[in-house]
Amino acid sequence: MDAEQGLTIHFVDGTKVSYAFPDQASNEAARQLRLEDFLKSPYVMVVADGVLTMLPVANIKAIQMPISEKMKKVTLPKHAIKGATLARGDF
Repeated sequence: MDAEQGLTIHFVDGTKVSYAFPDQASNEAARQLRLEDFLKSPYVMVVADGVLTMLPVANIKAIQMPISEKMKKVTLPKHAIKGATLARGDF
């Protein structure tokens, strides 16, 4: 498996887990549909090392996923903030 994508899930209890995985969709339209399905589900489901893990979104504090060149073409919800930089401290 060539890991082309990855994500880190941060849980409300302070723990986190990271996954590496191959590209999950063959084209832009398929990536768009997968993102829309992902946003609607009460679970993040990951098959890793032959095990299906279902993570309730209610236990997740944040999910970080680097945006690949392929994912840059996927339309995010209109309320998504783009072009941000992580800032330290208050403004």
